[in-house]
Amino acid sequence: MEKAHDLSAGLLRQRRNLILTCSALIFLHYAQAEINSFQILGLSATFKRPEVIILGLKLMTMYFSYRYWLYFIQEPSFGIKFEFYRRLNQYANKKITKLRDDEYPDGKGLELYEDLGVRKSGIFTWSIMVGSEKDGVGGENTGYLSVSMSQVWWQSLKAGVLAIVARSFFTDYIFPLILAVFAIYVSL
Repeated sequence: MEKAHDLSAGLLRQRRNLILTCSALIFLHYAQAEINSFQILGLSATFKRPEVIILGLKLMTMYFSYRYWLYFIQEPSFGIKFEFYRRLNQYANKKITKLRDDEYPDGKGLELYEDLGVRKSGIFTWSIMVGSEKDGVGGENTGYLSVSMSQVWWQSLKAGVLAIVARSFFTDYIFPLILAVFAIYVSL
């Protein structure tokens, strides 16, 4: 697995602003708070239209979500694809071995030369190089085992979820976006 990296300073600022505005919006919604006036540093303000405060928080949340997304897409590679295929090959190993043995019944135990993800043969299909039969000089001819996503759907789902959620990537990068969507949704 690739080594995790620290969030950039710009992304940290956007993340902080997004989480603060989302938290305030969610808190005000669930507390059913009515803000008619407030006081800061001895200055007090009274609002004749307190709903504008919530509207302002919504707009700030949308703005900070946009800013966060801009910084998010500029971050270096997260290693999600590598981690997904590492986990998929780990979880689907028995299934692939069974598929290989079904495809090549005369040569059970033939070597799989590749992992899933090395060679794509379609949008949701991979090909795995398999030593299929012995040739006359002591080597092996190769064949290809086709594995579709539907054959390893459970392993793919498990690998995908764990590649994202079981790492700090989720809480560092994805959770603030989910929080923003939730905050805007509950405040509608």
